[in-house]
Amino acid sequence: MADTKHVVLIHGTWLRGDSWADTRAEFEQRGYTVHTPTLRFHDLPFEEGAKKVGPVSLRDYADDLAALVEALDSPPLLIGHSLGGLIAQLAAARTRHAGVVAACTAPAAGIFSMYPSTARIFLPHYLQSRPWDKPLYPTTWKLFRSNISNTHTEEAALELYADLVCDSGRVYCEMAFTWLDRAKAASVDFAAVTTPVLAIGAESDKTVDPRVPRTTATKYRQGTYVEIPRSDHLVFVGESLPLTMSRIDDWMARNNVLSAA
Repeated sequence: MADTKHVVLIHGTWLRGDSWADTRAEFEQRGYTVHTPTLRFHDLPFEEGAKKVGPVSLRDYADDLAALVEALDSPPLLIGHSLGGLIAQLAAARTRHAGVVAACTAPAAGIFSMYPSTARIFLPHYLQSRPWDKPLYPTTWKLFRSNISNTHTEEAALELYADLVCDSGRVYCEMAFTWLDRAKAASVDFAAVTTPVLAIGAESDKTVDPRVPRTTATKYRQGTYVEIPRSDHLVFVGESLPLTMSRIDDWMARNNVLSAA
């Protein structure tokens, strides 16, 4: 078991661990042991999850991931997409790990992210009373199609959209209003992460502007930025997946991430 090479895939907003099925298969074909945890309460039926997930904190998500990592028999590669990218960074700052991939990552505190295309998706949540205590419901199909899955086929987009669940309104307030959060839940201790970090952006991403992962890469001692051409936010879906995997493969080889001893 000491020779096991672990990869942990952390999903993003409104999704579950099983959304990684195709990516999981890619890593398993490469010989890795893959873990696809589901964020707290995302495994519940839609309405039941909506009643519980609203006040969950980024700290809760990061605590859950850190506990999983610490239970493994060797340091894993942490790969997070969107919100999962930020959770991966938060956990990496306090756990043993082999490296971090933050794809189309949500912003850590201090990194501007509220570009107009992003605001169109999330602004309605903030306009209600006490948004930090309410669930973040999935966006409309129209916005999902135009601002999240804008370069993918409608078939692929519909398949993903059909399985969306509610997320935490508190998490989105912790990211958007960092100056009001005394717990600094979205603050990453960048200096504590000394392993290689790959930040991935997408050329046509209207959910997380490529400037967010590009800036994220500069925060790390061993940070690298790559961009997936012609891809929207869903860099691990459909036609984008092979190119994303090739970028990760190249980065892992160059930085000896999970390489044989």
